[in-house]
Amino acid sequence: MLTTAALSSAQQEEVRALHQAVAAHDGVSALDEAALLALADDTAQHLLLEDPEAAATAETRLLGYTSVLADGTVQGMVHPEHRRRGHGSALLQAALALRPDAGVWAHGALPGSLAFLTAAGLEETRRLLTLHRSLGSGRPVPEVRPASLPNLQLDTFDPERDAERWVAVNAGAFRDHPEQGALTRADLDRRLAEPWFDPADLLVARRAGELVGFVWVKREHPGATASDAEIYVVATDPSVQGHGVAGHLLAASLRRLQEAGVPGVELYVEADNAPALRLYENWGFAVSGRDVQMRATARR
Repeated sequence: MLTTAALSSAQQEEVRALHQAVAAHDGVSALDEAALLALADDTAQHLLLEDPEAAATAETRLLGYTSVLADGTVQGMVHPEHRRRGHGSALLQAALALRPDAGVWAHGALPGSLAFLTAAGLEETRRLLTLHRSLGSGRPVPEVRPASLPNLQLDTFDPERDAERWVAVNAGAFRDHPEQGALTRADLDRRLAEPWFDPADLLVARRAGELVGFVWVKREHPGATASDAEIYVVATDPSVQGHGVAGHLLAASLRRLQEAGVPGVELYVEADNAPALRLYENWGFAVSGRDVQMRATARR
């Protein structure tokens, strides 16, 4: 097994190919956005399990891979044709040796993944829900009252003008969130450089000219309408929370997507965030998927 803080271009391609094979087989991505972005930088430890006997053949060389992010998040995968041979256990034990406090994700909450992690002594500590809403003609976007703040205007994100303020608003809105609230300017810039980024999909609210909220839509193929969009993040500055700014932003964004012919939207929310769940349920969202994070118990 190879452990490295930097993947070569060839290794990155091997991991991406493995990721595609696993996603096609399991129906869910084994790596989240942060792990995929970390393939190309030095913000993670990468564990690669290769088949030494496949070097001179056309067979699969990379049997398994695990990512250990700087925040202790762990995500891993084993090629479907090489499972139940101890590879997953070897990768998990190596990851826990690096980070005994690791939060190990079981994306999709697949029964086999949950059973494997439970047998290894891990317990569920966090659950993330995927919510979905159709934007078809029979599902109108709810009407919302205008935000109860004077001098509030909706605008498009301007990277040069808004980047630093975006980071500050995001940090304030998600100060208790383990991943979203920790995003830095470098993290934002990395996402702005992604092929899917479209400034028109990042709607901001300004009060007297200052950015106080935003809703960011992610579309893997900007301009395309055949696939669903993701409500990537919605946030408002603590100083304006409770005044309907988030609802105003969300309604405007959903209407824009609906008018563009996008069939539906999805978003992610913590399972224990009851207020957010009630809000999104009232807006017509329903649970469509689950991700579970697990940690080693005290007896390990």
